[in-house]
Amino acid sequence: MTLHPQPRDMSLPARVADRGVGETAVVETLPEAVVALAGLVTRLGDPLTLFVLVVGAYLLANRLDVDAPRMAAALGLALGAFTLTLALKHAFALPRPPGAGVDGYGFPSGHALGATVVYGALVALLPARRRSRTLVAAAGTLVALVALSRVVIGVHYLIDVVAGVAAGLTFLAATLRLGPGVVPERVTVADTRRVFGVAVGVGVVAVAVAVVKDTVVAVAAAGGGLVGWHLAADRVVAAPDSTRRLVASLAVLPAVAAVVALVLEGGVSLPATAGIAGGVVALLLALPGLIALR
Repeated sequence: MTLHPQPRDMSLPARVADRGVGETAVVETLPEAVVALAGLVTRLGDPLTLFVLVVGAYLLANRLDVDAPRMAAALGLALGAFTLTLALKHAFALPRPPGAGVDGYGFPSGHALGATVVYGALVALLPARRRSRTLVAAAGTLVALVALSRVVIGVHYLIDVVAGVAAGLTFLAATLRLGPGVVPERVTVADTRRVFGVAVGVGVVAVAVAVVKDTVVAVAAAGGGLVGWHLAADRVVAAPDSTRRLVASLAVLPAVAAVVALVLEGGVSLPATAGIAGGVVALLLALPGLIALR
């Protein structure tokens, strides 16, 4: 009897799953100090870090001499980046490198995608008088460092971070075109509302791909952003700057970080977690207007 070898699985998922180009072997030779430094840099792309950053930019927009709709749009883009990451990860369902030591799928890199969208949005949405080549270069460098750090600490292949940056740039450009424009001279309430609408739409796709906690919470957060901005935008835009607003904004940021950490860690039922996520985002967007009411 002649034995025939089993045919290799040449399907696209199988070929993409075996997507390394030898980078894991290179990473294993790096000094521990380099890996430790990369571990610090990668925190700049953590979802919690990015979310608190854009929330802070929104709440402190007046102090930063930036219109509130611009930073609200940045928050909407960040939420869209999170939902897009989940949709893509669950659609491809590809593993991380062997020995990564972290849960979740590996393709594309959520840190690379999120950092691209958030840091890119914060620069693109600045008024022309505040935008400079130095800031653009700094944002690009930061994104590259975050992406590289994911490979160095061994939780992604090189193609994962390249795909994450590419997807982030595509999403950022497309959503800005649908909203205020790629380098907007002016950002209106309606422009920002469309950005949140895109985030909700992508979130619905993510839930259609996989009904899991992360996708449900992400679409709930995006929906909360859309509702909060729709209800409070006009009052937020008209709200004057004040010391009370500054103090309240600074005081709420640690609370935001704590709530987001609680949502990410779990321990709360899915409906409650989704409700918390949507409610917190809606409240954050309405906060400047609520402070002005007092």
